[in-house]
Amino acid sequence: MNRLFYIIYNSYYKNGEYKNDIPSLTVGGIFLICFFCIRLSVLAIMELVNPPYHHTKTSSPTVMLEMIVYGILVYFLFYHNKRYQRIYEKYKENVFLNSKIAKFLGFCTVILIIVFPFILGVVSYRVVSGHWMTLS
Repeated sequence: MNRLFYIIYNSYYKNGEYKNDIPSLTVGGIFLICFFCIRLSVLAIMELVNPPYHHTKTSSPTVMLEMIVYGILVYFLFYHNKRYQRIYEKYKENVFLNSKIAKFLGFCTVILIIVFPFILGVVSYRVVSGHWMTLS
């Protein structure tokens, strides 16, 4: 997770030459969304594995509470005692993590984490409704 944080942070940080952005907060927001999407993926997998399991509708206060919990998690993983700077210093000399391949793989991983619950939702809908073989 530290390496993924470094890849994305370094893409925004650009050796301190960033302009209209605070890279550490941007990456923190990306990880906050990733943690929430991982939770949605777990719920979708639970529903696929155990069809009688239908989680109750999530209310706005519950989602807000979850986002606060994920925000606290992100804070302690990356920001407490400016840990993001230590992560940056640790990996800034790593040739692979500074390569375009690592940047591509890092962003693909983040995009996949964010899109995966939606893919699972479509698969779940098609399996449950019996429309697996039709596209309409």
